[in-house]
Amino acid sequence: MFRSMLKGKSRYWINILLCLFIGRGEAAGVVAIRPAAELLVVPIETALEGGLAIDWPQIERLYDKQRHRFIWHHEGELTEQGRQLFRWLANAELDGLNADDYHLDHLRGLVFDPSPEVMVNRELLLSDGYLRLARDLRLGRYDAQSLDPFWMFPNESFDPVDALSSALSAGALEQLLNALRPNNSAYLQLKDALAKYRDIQAKGGWLTLHLDDSLRLGDSDPAVALLRQRLQGESSRTGEMIPDPNYFDTTLAKAVKRFQRRLGLVPDGIVGSATLRALNDPVETRIAQIRANLERWRWLPHELEPQHLMVNTAGFEISLMNRDQVLFHKRTVNGRQERQTPSFSSKVTHLVMNPLWTVPRSIAVQDILPQLQQDNEYLARKQIRVYERSEGEWGEIDPVGIDWANYHENNFPFVLRQDAGNSNSLGRIKFHMPNAHQIYLHDTPARGLFERPNRAYSSGCVRVEAADQLAQLLVEYAEQPQNVWLQQALRSGETQMAPLAKPMPVYLTYFTSWVDAAGDIHFRPDIYQRDTALMLVMGEGIEHVTAHYESRAENPSL
Repeated sequence: MFRSMLKGKSRYWINILLCLFIGRGEAAGVVAIRPAAELLVVPIETALEGGLAIDWPQIERLYDKQRHRFIWHHEGELTEQGRQLFRWLANAELDGLNADDYHLDHLRGLVFDPSPEVMVNRELLLSDGYLRLARDLRLGRYDAQSLDPFWMFPNESFDPVDALSSALSAGALEQLLNALRPNNSAYLQLKDALAKYRDIQAKGGWLTLHLDDSLRLGDSDPAVALLRQRLQGESSRTGEMIPDPNYFDTTLAKAVKRFQRRLGLVPDGIVGSATLRALNDPVETRIAQIRANLERWRWLPHELEPQHLMVNTAGFEISLMNRDQVLFHKRTVNGRQERQTPSFSSKVTHLVMNPLWTVPRSIAVQDILPQLQQDNEYLARKQIRVYERSEGEWGEIDPVGIDWANYHENNFPFVLRQDAGNSNSLGRIKFHMPNAHQIYLHDTPARGLFERPNRAYSSGCVRVEAADQLAQLLVEYAEQPQNVWLQQALRSGETQMAPLAKPMPVYLTYFTSWVDAAGDIHFRPDIYQRDTALMLVMGEGIEHVTAHYESRAENPSL
């Protein structure tokens, strides 16, 4: 059966060649060129038997659209567009992809061979390589939701055959392939970062530090000179002449703080255990992180809205973007491990001043009920009211007579609602954004959490630092004369809600590596362990994944 399938596919290509040699209308005249055609059967079958996976239905569609003409060859030689495509396949590694996924290992041996049978194989492999590369650049190499169950963005459609047909007619293959990448500078900057770290890898990586004790400003130790060497091995900044390389001076302290900020550590300028582990992560781990995050960019919608909010849950940050310009950038608090914040898109449609908080049932029974069973004053202190359904309607009841010990997760009949005010869990502002996950952005009374490196403390929603500033910017974006209303509504203490004339798109993402506005490359711990499966399927060694995860496992500050 397999042999007959090979024969069938080979015959399809032979028929294409017959059409090319003698014209489609004369294809019945097989006898005239049978010797040439028969020569082609062997190399095609050999390629297939070698384990090459070819997308035959798409190949057939592609050549049907091209009227069974060669696409990448003219008079037996590669065309300029054929050479362009070969270069793109060979350089797929620059985008964090694997060039061998696009038949590069086979194409290298065929690229200069002029024989007709090799030309057919080359044409076939180039076309299939294009189909694969185009899909991977445009949609991502791997299926997002099978690797990350919290990735909730809808799948986009893309037809590489139609895209190529249009590009070929305009002689615009290069422009097409460039346009398939994510259309933003963040992706390109991360792509440049990958090249930088691969260059560091090619030069042998960086040294591993072994310290008996922490290092800090004022220390004098031979290990300080090694620390300087390690930091310079990752920095593009030229090292300065140092009078005493073994002395930990203010310049080195600033360099350590910059490294700590890039790694999401407390920027105290002290090389303690957490900073040492981050310094000793191998360059291969950094490369694996960058590749994983380039793939996540390809998973996102190809065309992001020009103005949007970008929430990075792995980085605990939010940015208001106007194309590639950052208008607002602050810290966030998001879901803890057992209540992870998912990745999805929505729009902020309303601002709610002094919001009430209707406690989700999961939080009521899992978090608050145990408190009620231990503390009779909890409800009064938190200004939480209790509601119960009676005769088809919800009404407030006095909680004093309730014996909370009689209730558990399966028989809890109440609804809890927290009054507006300074102690409300949503703070003074809620950014309402319709979605199926019951996730939204909001202020918080617990502003001290923003100072912590690891800010995974919420039940899934995203707490925003300087929420009043963000609300002001959204009103300005919507071109609404509500500046006075915002302040009056906040001061009133009453719950007030107003729609935005222009809803603001929001993308909740998960990036453990990115390049900031100053050009610094950041890396973060994989707080939700979403990198691991992606790194492994991308072919990264288990030792790199393990280093990325275990280097943080014992760090209580993360």
